[in-house]
Amino acid sequence: AGASASRLVGGREKSAITRAFFHQRASKSKAIVSIRSSAISPAWTIVRWVFPTKAGGDGTGSATPRLHTSFFHAGKGGAVPGSPPPSVARELSAAFRVTILYTGSGSEHINYSQTYRSVCSGGGGFVEQEQDTVSPLSWRVRYTVDLDRLVSAVRGPQGLVLVPTVSFDPAGSRLSATERRSRTYVDQGCFNGPTKYTCVTSFHFGGGRGNDLDFLPGAGAEIGIPMRASGRGRCAPEDYTLGPSLWASGAATALVRSLGLVGAGGLPANPYAPLKVSWPGNSALAKGGVATSPCQGIASSCSDRFNWRGSVRLEPASSG
Repeated sequence: AGASASRLVGGREKSAITRAFFHQRASKSKAIVSIRSSAISPAWTIVRWVFPTKAGGDGTGSATPRLHTSFFHAGKGGAVPGSPPPSVARELSAAFRVTILYTGSGSEHINYSQTYRSVCSGGGGFVEQEQDTVSPLSWRVRYTVDLDRLVSAVRGPQGLVLVPTVSFDPAGSRLSATERRSRTYVDQGCFNGPTKYTCVTSFHFGGGRGNDLDFLPGAGAEIGIPMRASGRGRCAPEDYTLGPSLWASGAATALVRSLGLVGAGGLPANPYAPLKVSWPGNSALAKGGVATSPCQGIASSCSDRFNWRGSVRLEPASSG
């Protein structure tokens, strides 16, 4: 409800309009928030822009940004400023929101086995085994982004940071993920019986924040899964040798560099075409060098087979 029929502009068209906008006088201090085209008359586009504030001592601005509007018309000579017909102006000026839909599926299988010297004099050693399986594993996460309501627009040492209003859509999201973990150890030299711990963890929506979507300057969109975990059985971390799985550590958070949804950054020629993502090439943790497998440092006796594939796509916010 209230969503405009206009569509985001990407590719060469966005680049041309961006150049035309910044070619205008007194535009250097402005920042583009979004560019979209008319469904009634596609030659007309609207540029929504803002005067960003300077970052304060804490790196943030204080004032709520106010958005401004410029219209452009595409002709043989390129994009030029103009005044569209009233019906087109109303369409382009309508409240504009877009949905980001992130879907994916995969699995993780961790195996660890090690033998140590027994503390007793009997035959055999201290044998330890640990398994961790995440399956089933699938998700469908929807966020609604209001490009006409900015939380902040700040220009600082790290560059321009535009933060639109984002809301997580629980009704349009699904998560199916279960992790089964077990550890067995026995000191055979002491003629002991084996000790076994098991834990089953279910994952649900409801992380610490209301959403897990960020737009990083020059890096596109970082799309995570806002989740919490609930376990049953022996689930204390100290009962297990290995640390948390890659899945539980957030390694399914996707970094989509071509999804420059806010600002003058790039969007594909068709911004609404689905974008393929997968592990590890599109994992924000892997790209940042902080994807820590529980097998890290003990590869000779531990294996972690983690994989996921998915897609990210934009949709009009009024779609089902």
